[in-house]
Amino acid sequence: MTMPQEPAPEVEEFLFGSGLGVDDYYVERTPVSEVICYVGRDGRAFDLHINNETLASAAIAHLLALGVRVVVLGGVAQTESAP
Repeated sequence: MTMPQEPAPEVEEFLFGSGLGVDDYYVERTPVSEVICYVGRDGRAFDLHINNETLASAAIAHLLALGVRVVVLGGVAQTESAP
């Protein structure tokens, strides 16, 4: 059995260095993309666009491995709405 790979330290710092936790994040999935989103301290939802594709892919994979919720948009059925 293979063990899950530990994320690079920069992924952990990027996602959690400002004090956000796993429960603050979710991933919006459309037919053409996945976007990391988070809920700020004031309760507002934000998209987190990352210009570095390697970091973005690693961050999405890490959040999905941690079990963040996935909101499906633009498909046949929307599983849940964003906050």
